[in-house]
Amino acid sequence: MIEEPPTTTQRSAEVERRRAGELARPLTRPAGPIAVYDTVTDGMTGWQFLRTGRWLAYTAAAILFAIICLFLANWQFDRGQQASADNAVVAANFSAEPVPIELALPTLGSYDASQNWQRVSVTGVYLANEELVVRNRSNSGTNGFEVVTPLQLSDGSVFLVDRGWVQPSPTDALNPDSIPRPTSGTVSVVVQLRPSEAPLGTGSTTGNQIQSITLPRIQQTTGGDLYTGAYGLLNSQAPAAEAGLTNTQTSMPVEDVGTHISYMVQWLFFALLGFFALGLAARKVHRELNSDDPEERERASARMRKRARKPFTDEELEDEEIDGFLPLTRWGLSSGTGTGSVAGKTVGPTAAPRVVSPAAPRMALKQDDDAGDREQGD
Repeated sequence: MIEEPPTTTQRSAEVERRRAGELARPLTRPAGPIAVYDTVTDGMTGWQFLRTGRWLAYTAAAILFAIICLFLANWQFDRGQQASADNAVVAANFSAEPVPIELALPTLGSYDASQNWQRVSVTGVYLANEELVVRNRSNSGTNGFEVVTPLQLSDGSVFLVDRGWVQPSPTDALNPDSIPRPTSGTVSVVVQLRPSEAPLGTGSTTGNQIQSITLPRIQQTTGGDLYTGAYGLLNSQAPAAEAGLTNTQTSMPVEDVGTHISYMVQWLFFALLGFFALGLAARKVHRELNSDDPEERERASARMRKRARKPFTDEELEDEEIDGFLPLTRWGLSSGTGTGSVAGKTVGPTAAPRVVSPAAPRMALKQDDDAGDREQGD
């Protein structure tokens, strides 16, 4: 006798019954977590595995990692403190009344970090023939040159003044554009002190070009009584300087303190993250070793039921579209012999090796019908 094919309504009803676990097949796998065999932890229960050499090493590694993170966090904290202190010095000096150079720099090598950006007044005569040009100096995102001119004081000592920035020549990027000559005769300038720079670059230079304002090196080249502790960025001048140079610093510089604090917090988070990862790994091993414990099995069932109440993810929908079914665990059913629960209903031992999702009932049911036909043929 040939049976009538099921109608669409009957197929949908069967799908719902499968979802509820009412059309179950015998399973060959045990329910619940499967214990993992490990020669190190074999036979252990509870949290005994934490006393093994392996887990003591894991714990020591987490502690060492945390110590390194704390060291780096403290380093970033110190950098933030230093940046705050530097900002306080700049704020106090940047707009203060100028101090005569004789008081600010009593000797040629004098300079202290607390004098950064201090305003100093100097009177002397520019030595135009000994002017220097510093290469690769950026201004508003454009590389150019800074013009440094020696200023000879009445006592014969020489103080370097950075008169400003000039763009490269339109026809030769390796040389500056036209540089206005310094004011002749005696001038009174107000400058802001900057420390001698570290040597920079090894490229060859031509003429009066230099790579950095490294005062001791310049002193060795030019000779004489040169101030080697600091030089000055021109702030103002009387009589006025000829136009053509751009001031290199028009606003008060401020170091970013927030970045260092942010990095400090990140390193503290990483220190905690190491212990968090260790805890997750220990919990996983604990569940595997204690999979036969009734209390652990009950907790595993509760977690499975909780996962079953969540909406379908994009990954699950994609898997269902390809395979035509989703695992039993998606509905809170065990993948092996034992009991499961769907929507608060306890199901007896078993379940089909797969459960059809509502998105593709026809494909899954056809696969079940084909399997039934094969069984009848046998």
